[in-house]
Amino acid sequence: MRDAKKIDKHIYHSLYMLSKGNQFKNKTVLLEKIHELKGLAVKEKALGEQADARKGRAKSRLERRAAREAKKAADAEAAASS
Repeated sequence: MRDAKKIDKHIYHSLYMLSKGNQFKNKTVLLEKIHELKGLAVKEKALGEQADARKGRAKSRLERRAAREAKKAADAEAAASS
């Protein structure tokens, strides 16, 4: 699986060490663990992307608010000076 690039070197190393420690009774158990770890990696990546999108939306919202407040302050100053 490592040669086919289905799992990265970090997952491979941890699974290799576990298999040397006799953690997996047979190949089926090992494959279940691989699928579980790959699922966790996909889930973490998706959550990271969602967090980045949320941060981007919050940043744009703050920029729009700051622009709106600056315009409001400029309008108030112009009205006060005239």
